[in-house]
Amino acid sequence: MRVVGYIREASADSEPAFAQSEQIRRWISDNGHRLVALCQDVRTAGHAVGREGLQSIVGIVSAGQVDAVVVPSLVTLSPDKVSQEVIMWELRAHGIAVLSADPTDIPELSDPPADNFRLLTRDVLAKAARFDEILRLPSSAEPEPEIVRIDDATDVVVELIPPDPVEALPPGRIRPAT
Repeated sequence: MRVVGYIREASADSEPAFAQSEQIRRWISDNGHRLVALCQDVRTAGHAVGREGLQSIVGIVSAGQVDAVVVPSLVTLSPDKVSQEVIMWELRAHGIAVLSADPTDIPELSDPPADNFRLLTRDVLAKAARFDEILRLPSSAEPEPEIVRIDDATDVVVELIPPDPVEALPPGRIRPAT
């Protein structure tokens, strides 16, 4: 399996980036996978830790170059369980497995997870994704008028004009069909 590793040194209390990368390399070696890239978000004096490494993973995933993302532990994604689940949800939605080099994370990565809070979070994310598709409203940007030219003896020009914007109604009011 082609995997990309992700390390994050978010605070002075975090395990050093070098130690995290060694955990990932050891895990990959022990499990017979192939490391494609190692992305990192590390502390730099005077600067907040960004998410450039995580954004790099998104680019690698979009290019179809990996099958999984491996972290030293789930805390690497975020100390917050909800944020962990959101990141994992997005990766899984693109067919990417999320793996951890920490064996204590296995119950949290299982489906369903051992932790009821994670189960609830995944359920909320699934429902939000479902209703996002159902309730997606069209873009508010008006389309440009389209001009269609027909080349014949009469040279007719047809201009398609978008409908007038609908007047705003108070919340909960429905405009009757015309």
